[in-house]
Amino acid sequence: MPGAEFFLTLAVTPAGEGGEGGGAARYLLEVFALFAAAQLLGWAFRKLKQPAVIGEVLAGVLVGPALLGLVEEGEVLEFLAELGAVFLLFMVGLETRLRDILEVGKEAFLVAVLGVALPFVGGYAYGVEIGFAQLPALFLGTALVATSVGITARVLQEMGVLSKPYSRIILGAAVIDDVLGLIVLAIVSGIAEAGAIEVGTITQLILLSFLLVGGAILLVPLVRRLPIERLPVSSPLGFALAFALGFAALAGAIGLAPIVGAFMAGMVLAEVREKYQLERPVHAVESLLSPLFFANVGARLELAALAQPATLITGTIVSLIAVAGKLVGGFLGALTQGARSATVVGMGMVPRGEVGLIVASIGLSAGAVNEEEFAIVLFMVVATTLVAPVLLRLLIAWADPKPPEETEAA
Repeated sequence: MPGAEFFLTLAVTPAGEGGEGGGAARYLLEVFALFAAAQLLGWAFRKLKQPAVIGEVLAGVLVGPALLGLVEEGEVLEFLAELGAVFLLFMVGLETRLRDILEVGKEAFLVAVLGVALPFVGGYAYGVEIGFAQLPALFLGTALVATSVGITARVLQEMGVLSKPYSRIILGAAVIDDVLGLIVLAIVSGIAEAGAIEVGTITQLILLSFLLVGGAILLVPLVRRLPIERLPVSSPLGFALAFALGFAALAGAIGLAPIVGAFMAGMVLAEVREKYQLERPVHAVESLLSPLFFANVGARLELAALAQPATLITGTIVSLIAVAGKLVGGFLGALTQGARSATVVGMGMVPRGEVGLIVASIGLSAGAVNEEEFAIVLFMVVATTLVAPVLLRLLIAWADPKPPEETEAA
């Protein structure tokens, strides 16, 4: 958009300077545009009794390259968005004790396994049915596998139901889902790049994932007895933030999503959250960064690619398969909690968000997916990202006729 580009150029070029400080000024302006738009549309959607996360995603579409062009994709925004997801899941972890997750471990495992298997088979079978070659069909199935738990976590947080059993099942299943999704991605990527399955890489990923989760479990009793106020840190909050970043970095280093590590760190520190009054200051950090994550998801969407009639039709069918696979898998896996709660679990696993985009991007880079097939996955990501929070909110109200008071987002 020419006017927006002129405004950006005018705003970030310091008078009398060659633009050495322009980079920082531009980034600040982009962060401001993204954050302000996310706050405004998030507020508007809350007033409409809808999840704020939808407004935040649409804010990214509005100020991103697709419309106003005030924000461009770049490493700095990507990093800040990733940091937003990390602190969102750290905050969710702080409100979720590890023992609560372990109590629903069997259901969480079943939800994750069924929620990976059903969408993958459905996506692959449909891809083959409409004429995709084997590799694109495999990537389509893989893009339908992984859940973007950040979107669901925000809705659960807003509605004040993180302590409910169905929320704990969703969060526990999301950790397992991430590991299983990475294994599927490793297999499909290996076939695309080398024509073979890297057994060693997959085995290593599984072992390291078990070590991360096992390490978090072992740390719980130690942290309970740890006198954080006596450690050589400026404050217990400083220790908590460093702990979250360290666990997120560790998860990323072994091949898992950093948000999994952040969530585990939060659960470990949940044992001492009241003692050191961690929730309010961590929530303040999360309130600054997490809207950037959701807005950045919107900013990355290419609306022009979604306007093709063939993409709309095929994308709608793929989206229905994506929703049905997770919904049925979650429902069957959590049926011991009752039909209503099981339905909430299934819907909570539906959003794909940035995870589906990553899978499709890998396929595109490897030459296994063409632009048209990428656009279909993009449509599915948009549909599940925008529709799932609305349906999840309605289903929670149905499962809990009198849920706790919704928390006001900062």
